[in-house]
Order: sequence, then C-alpha cells, then structure tokens
Amino acid sequence: MDLWLDDEPETVSDPLDTVEAVIGSDDRFGCERAEDGDVHFSFRCHWGESVGYFAYRHELPALLFTLGFDIQAPKSRLQEAVRLAGLINENLWLGHFDVWSDDGTIIFRHALPMIGRDEISIGEVQAMLAAAMDAAERFQPAFQFVILGGMSAEDACKAALFETVGEA
Repeated sequence: MDLWLDDEPETVSDPLDTVEAVIGSDDRFGCERAEDGDVHFSFRCHWGESVGYFAYRHELPALLFTLGFDIQAPKSRLQEAVRLAGLINENLWLGHFDVWSDDGTIIFRHALPMIGRDEISIGEVQAMLAAAMDAAERFQPAFQFVILGGMSAEDACKAALFETVGEA
C-alpha cells in the first residue's frame, strides 16, 4: 500500500506531532490526539475497520504502535489463533501479530527505538503504517478462517500467503 504523500508535512521534534501530521494529511485515516498525548487513528481495509494508536514512551525510549482488529478469538480457538500469529510472524519483516490472552483480541504491533533522538522521519511513520495496513489486508482473513471457520493455523497461513495475479 503506497503511503507517500504529495505534500509531505514537516518533521517536528515531538515524534507524536510528526505521526499526527502524517496521519492527519492522509484522508484514508481518521485521527485524534488523546489527552495523554497518544495519537489514535482508524482506517477501513477490505475486511472492515481497524483502529490503532501511536504512543511515545520517554523512559524506554521508543515509539510504540498498535493496531487492533474487529475480531476476537474465543477460548476454544485461542491456542490456534496464537499458533497462526506465530506462523504469520515468521513471514513479516516489520511488526508482529499478538493475541491478547485475556480476551483473545488480535493486534498488530511494532516499536521503533528512539535512543539518542527525539525526532522520527516521515518515512519511518509511513513505513510503520504501510506494514500495518498490508498486514491487515493480507492476514485478517486468516484469523477469520481460524476463529470463525475452524480452519487449522497452518492451512489459514498457507491461504493468506498464497499470491494471486490480478484481482477479480
């Protein structure tokens, strides 16, 4: 998914200001700044709406990114969803999937170390968003196959990794 902007916002010293400028300048996203300073956003993909947030933690220091999906694994499918996340993660270069053990929520996460710097580049924000959007488009159906369809993690992962030419 291409996130390169025609009119790139200027990079600023607070990484969350840069995140907000990048997301706010792209009409595919809804965006708002929370009272705690985190940047919350949403976007629609082929499979539904996804919501996420960016948070900056000075004590780490790191920029944290989380994207949630509108699907939860019930206890009966939790272990298979966790297995699927592991299989998918073997194929990802940026970010990873997690399954919350308490409620089965499927999330995509990524962290960017900010050691020795306070600024983030526009390209770094765009890369994190692109990785998440691609992961949402490509792998959300696999989680649905496992959770709703009862498919094995292996079969669902193979189905998600199968590449077709063109679009029907």
